This record gives sequence, structure tokens and C-alpha cells, in this order.
Amino acid sequence: MKRIESIIDSSNKLSDETFSRWLWALFRDFKDDSLCLSVLTNIEKYKKELIAYRGIPKAPLTTNLIEGMNSHIEKRLQKLRSFQTIEYARLWFNGFILKKRFTKFTDCGLKFRYLNGKTGVEMTKKERVVLPLLF
Repeated sequence: MKRIESIIDSSNKLSDETFSRWLWALFRDFKDDSLCLSVLTNIEKYKKELIAYRGIPKAPLTTNLIEGMNSHIEKRLQKLRSFQTIEYARLWFNGFILKKRFTKFTDCGLKFRYLNGKTGVEMTKKERVVLPLLF
């Protein structure tokens, strides 16, 4: 797993050919381990999506946006204790995530200024997918 993580961590610096060669080397080394083969097969299956961020101009290479979202969600999760049932808590949480993903960015600055007026879903969905209007 550490070798897979190191390949994925350095994927932004590797060419597609080198990335594939490194995954092939892992396949050769662990071809007898069914769990490793399963993980490597999934990586190969979704490789296009895994490295798609490299084709987006000015895409961040860090997870700071995600980290910020996670800490925001953690604060909100404290309130889930007051719901009467787990179903109500799940419903609220699903709505919260949908609202966050469909809310337009408004105060992005510097090199992320181009994100203003766009939603998180709009920036990450595949082109062929048509999303319903929820909000």
C-alpha cells in the first residue's frame, strides 16, 4: 500500500507513461496477491479520473479545500446528536452536503478567482452528466 500511495502522491509530477510503468511494476511484484490485484485493477479502471485534475488549468495540487470542508462538517456534526432519529440526522446531513456542493463560490482570490460564480459539482462532474436543478 505504501508503494501505491507513493505513486499516487507523485502522480502530478509523472507523465502518463511513467505512471503506467510504475503501476505495471507493482502488478509484476504482487501478481499472486488477490487483494493487491483488486486494488491495482481499480486504480487502472479509474486512472483517467484519478489523474484528470492535471488537465484542469490552475487546479490545486493540495487538499486544503477538502480539509476546510471537513472541519466545517465536523462542527456541524455536533448538532446531529439532537435529532430524534438517525433517519432525520441522515436526511439533514444529505441536504447539508447537497447544499454545500451546489452553492456557488463567492470569495475565491488570487489564482482561484476563476472559481467565483461556479459550484463544486459544476467543476468536478463529467461533461456527459446532466444534473437536475435541486436548489
